[in-house]
Amino acid sequence: MKVLIADDETISRRLLQGYLERWGHAVVAAQNGAEAWDLFAAGDFPVVISDWVMPELDGVELIRRIRASQRPSYVYTILLTSKAQKEDLVTGMEAGADDFVTKPFDRDELRVRLRAGERIIQLEHNLAEQNRALREAQAALIQSEKLASLGQLAAGMAHEINNPIAYVTNNVAVLRRDVLAAMNVLNTYRAGRESLARVEPQLAADAARMEGEIDLAYIQENLARQFEKSLEGLQRVRDIVKNLRDFARLDEAEFKAVDLNAAIASTVEIIRYEMKKKEIQLETRFRELPPVLCHPGKINQVVLNLLINAVQACESGGVIKVHTRTEPQDAVPGESVVIEIEDNGCGINPEHLPRIFDPFFTTKPVGQGTGLGLSLSYGIIRDHGGSIAVESETGRGSIFRVRIPRQPPVA
Repeated sequence: MKVLIADDETISRRLLQGYLERWGHAVVAAQNGAEAWDLFAAGDFPVVISDWVMPELDGVELIRRIRASQRPSYVYTILLTSKAQKEDLVTGMEAGADDFVTKPFDRDELRVRLRAGERIIQLEHNLAEQNRALREAQAALIQSEKLASLGQLAAGMAHEINNPIAYVTNNVAVLRRDVLAAMNVLNTYRAGRESLARVEPQLAADAARMEGEIDLAYIQENLARQFEKSLEGLQRVRDIVKNLRDFARLDEAEFKAVDLNAAIASTVEIIRYEMKKKEIQLETRFRELPPVLCHPGKINQVVLNLLINAVQACESGGVIKVHTRTEPQDAVPGESVVIEIEDNGCGINPEHLPRIFDPFFTTKPVGQGTGLGLSLSYGIIRDHGGSIAVESETGRGSIFRVRIPRQPPVA
């Protein structure tokens, strides 16, 4: 363990440091409490051993500051003191000390008390790991339920939308055929309007007036194009439903070889409206990829999470780049596929970077984020034998880099 010791007595400090290093600990020594606090604030020390009486900052105040620092992992503190009164011990414990060693200290007593601290630190570490695993499992369960609901929604929506879209599409196609045929008949009648004017001048005048009122020339010129655009719009709706179904793909519970470029393209279509609304420019560069053995629906979920975060990070008029490529797979024969999603948005604060993949960690306002997206993405890629990393600079944007092996170990 890395141990911070603070003692203003040179002989006592060197003796203490020698014992600890002999027992295998990495030791950093401070000559007073103020120096010890500066070292603690700049480092990571699971154990602090401090003399009580020191200049500038005594051991009790040092421990108070340590407890107030709210470090994510527990810090075990031991006070060295020649004070033996009950009131003094109570003062030290109330300040946050975990144990005492009387001065001049006995080597064996110090060793067993330090071992007790090691056991407590290890228990705290194990508890933190179990808590992390529990939070990941909870997050995975929540996301699994969300994905299952999405799959049911996609299947139901596809059925409910595709049926009316099918007969509307058919009707528009029939209308286009019949209306254009009727226009041809109308043109034939119009060819004889001079003869009609000689026989029925009033009827010919009425027909000419009605043509002008409805701007028949404009209708005939644009009618075919309007039908084409209507059919294109209906096809667009069908494509949206298909993209949603392709994105969910929850019927594919097993790993299968897929073209990730096609999967990413369908996922991009899911979020294209959000990009268009913020006038975000999308740049894609898809290199030729080999088939990748993966769970398609889960990989799509990862890409969607990263794209959503990129859109939210960008201001209006921002740029998002999506690139794919292959690269050699470290320590394993074969290739990995790399997916890079880059934005020029607000970036991530350096103090937040170590926690962005923690379950339920979010910097978004309450109600706008659950803190599950990146955590679940990390777990999905990890389960595929891959990795996900981020490079970010505040005010300049972020790059998320996902690596997926062609043959994940779990498969």
